[in-house]
Amino acid sequence: MAEMTQSLTRFLTTLSHAFCNDRLDLLTDHFTYPLPLYTRGELLVFGSSGVLMEALELYRNVARKSRIAQITPRVVATGIPNKGYSQVWTEWDHFDDAGTLKCTSQVRYAIFQDRMALHPKIEMIDYTSIGFPEVCASLPLMQTA
Repeated sequence: MAEMTQSLTRFLTTLSHAFCNDRLDLLTDHFTYPLPLYTRGELLVFGSSGVLMEALELYRNVARKSRIAQITPRVVATGIPNKGYSQVWTEWDHFDDAGTLKCTSQVRYAIFQDRMALHPKIEMIDYTSIGFPEVCASLPLMQTA
């Protein structure tokens, strides 16, 4: 199980590096579409990588305004894999450019890992705790009338 956790941590770290280095195109390649995202009791569905990239750009802009320079994943728990599918509970620590922890998000992922695939694919995201609530507020679908 420790090997699986290390492998998932490496995978999530790759995604974090892509996000922090403005390679959102590489990041969005690691998801399946349509991609359901649950947050604050709401469901958002991203139908394509382009739509997800728009949301990630909003998130990146909020992170930059907050001087976030690094986002580090911590795999808290993993479900028992079943036919390539598993659940992964992750905490994402957000650090500013001085190395100070600014906030932590808690996220549950549904991940599929085909034996032939180089990397897993994320098929569902569930934000159980959001480090930057202003990200949700900035998403057009999350704004209330």
